[in-house]
Amino acid sequence: MPKPRQGIVRRLATRAKHAAGRTLRIGGTAFFLVAAVGAGSHHYESRRVDEFFGPMTATSSSSDDDGDDEKIEASSSERRRRSRYGKRVLVLPFDNLKVIEHRKSGEIDLGRFAGGGGTDRRPTISIEAKELVNAIHSAASDPNVVALHADFGEGMRHPMGYSHLAEIRDAIKVFNESHRVHREPNVMHDEVFAMMRNGDPKASYAFGHTFRWEEYFLASAFGYVHLQARGNLSLFGVATTNTFLRGALDKYGIKAHVFRHGEYKHAPSVFTNKKYSASHLEAVTSMTSSLDESIRTCIENSRGLNFDKVMWQSIFDYGSLTPTNSVDLGLVDSIPPVDPLISLLDVNKKEAKMEKKKKDDGGPKDDTHENDNSILQNKGIPARKKLEEKFGLHESYAKFAATEAVTLAKYRQMLNKRERVERTRDVIDDALRKMSEKSTATSMILSALGLHPPGGASSGSKGCDRVAVVTVDGPIGGSLSYEIIRSLRKIGEDDRVKSVILRVNSPGGSVVSSEAILEEIKLLDKPVICSMSNAAASGGYYIAMNSEKIFAQPTTITGSIGVFGLKFDATKWAKSYGIHGDYYPHGSHAAAMHPLTPLTPNMKENISRMVLDYYDYFKGIVSTGRSLPIDEVEKVAQGRVWTGEQAKEVGLVDALGGLDRAISYAKKAHTKTERVEVDHWPRRTFRLEDLPGLLAGREVSYLDTAPAPPISGIGK
Repeated sequence: MPKPRQGIVRRLATRAKHAAGRTLRIGGTAFFLVAAVGAGSHHYESRRVDEFFGPMTATSSSSDDDGDDEKIEASSSERRRRSRYGKRVLVLPFDNLKVIEHRKSGEIDLGRFAGGGGTDRRPTISIEAKELVNAIHSAASDPNVVALHADFGEGMRHPMGYSHLAEIRDAIKVFNESHRVHREPNVMHDEVFAMMRNGDPKASYAFGHTFRWEEYFLASAFGYVHLQARGNLSLFGVATTNTFLRGALDKYGIKAHVFRHGEYKHAPSVFTNKKYSASHLEAVTSMTSSLDESIRTCIENSRGLNFDKVMWQSIFDYGSLTPTNSVDLGLVDSIPPVDPLISLLDVNKKEAKMEKKKKDDGGPKDDTHENDNSILQNKGIPARKKLEEKFGLHESYAKFAATEAVTLAKYRQMLNKRERVERTRDVIDDALRKMSEKSTATSMILSALGLHPPGGASSGSKGCDRVAVVTVDGPIGGSLSYEIIRSLRKIGEDDRVKSVILRVNSPGGSVVSSEAILEEIKLLDKPVICSMSNAAASGGYYIAMNSEKIFAQPTTITGSIGVFGLKFDATKWAKSYGIHGDYYPHGSHAAAMHPLTPLTPNMKENISRMVLDYYDYFKGIVSTGRSLPIDEVEKVAQGRVWTGEQAKEVGLVDALGGLDRAISYAKKAHTKTERVEVDHWPRRTFRLEDLPGLLAGREVSYLDTAPAPPISGIGK
């Protein structure tokens, strides 16, 4: 008799069971395959990092017996690394470097690959100021990097803001003093970070065919400045130019109606004046004099000069200085015919090769040494003598010890790899530690396998406090305010973030957009510190008014506490071409901003009232934020622009210093963990359209593209 057939439900259940088993087996295989690929990739990256920087070995940091001094923070900068390569010089291509505050969405860094076409085959290298500063700081603590070399060429193709120049100068000072446990160079007290004493002082060099005022401001921070023998030094001081369009507007029958509160609010003067007014000239003279004074002081301190104002004025008025003049004045150290970098590297390589050969031979005898020397002379060596004949006997060449050059792009790439590797190692260490804590048997097995779990607290990022840096870069408008507000709200949800640094690089912008950012900051239940970059004026200063402490560089442009409105009337121009504009508004102000609508008394009264209301409110938040009486605010307001040095004197900022000093203050004042992680916002997230660029080897920047939430808390 045939067996009864299984029911359809049972057959389906059996097939589902078999399918689930196959899926689990395939899933398990895929999981282990992905894990193996990940482990292999991490091992490969680790080997590359260790080959470049040398293997990491922990070094114990000593502290005083009395315990008064702070312990040196445990970080990668304190780990001694020994590379299999020779001593390195980090090359900074300032002639081809574009330093920016924050990379925007869609911008691509082309600095990692050489370009084709054009007379200049080197594409512009775009780098954020903080990335460049961090690279120089890392080189300062890297025992394999013994020198910095800056190439200014025929000048910087992409001018930098004075605040960026000042922060890079501070980083170079850190490099020059890297053999010491140093403190922040522009303050001489608060530590930015500490490092182990690292042997002899490191050398830094700047070479250029010509130096203008801004370029020499940066170059003077290097230990040695080399000027090409047929170059020149064009030190003319700070200059500012303004273009006035009043004459052209009158010619074409266009009138600009300006409504402003603040005698020194001169942004709209371009449309209303034909030249500087008395107050405008006063403000410009004061600002440029302050900038010049700050720059002259920095140059004198770096170069050991003792010039008075008369001497500086003589240099400004003389014109371009010849190389010989520059050396005689102590502004330049030597005047080689070409950049000596390649020749110096070649000589050091040959000498290192000779030393290695002597060591391999067990040390040369006198006659052997003479024979070797005669052979080398027949080949055109000793190269050192040839170098001295070509470039002279300047002490800077004798102090150059590097045998290998590393580009900024390569060094930055390896720093990023090292950061990823160390982050992965921290995650693995945390996992091993947790496994070891759960079971003694597991701990013994891990030890037997050589996987010793780290002791103590977690070294990963999950157990450490955070400082969030939010960058406001560019004119403040609706798009930027949405982006900043979105970042602030996400930061507010993270309990690990203990303080926020508002990094401002903005000339101002929309009143309501600035107010939206300020109100969101007020809602943030975390302390806020402001760090001003090249400019933090008008709306850029407005958003800083809820800050616990404001830092600015001496060369920062800030203030401009004032408001203006602008209406163009082109009816006369239109009439001359037979154009007539008519309108039928349902209110007397509906067409007020149309260029073919004449300004009526009602319109004028309304705009004036609105501008005055904004100005009074602006002064009110400054009075509250800076704890100043409203009368005192009026004295420093009126739309006047101040340098950071001046702003500190009148109470608009609290301290002088760059982003590093603001981060240092935030860590000391508001964090408790030994390790502190610094996050930068707005964050970049992956976008599908950037995948082709990544596959092509390009470094792509992108920002969070999530929909912006509605803005709340907009004030007047």
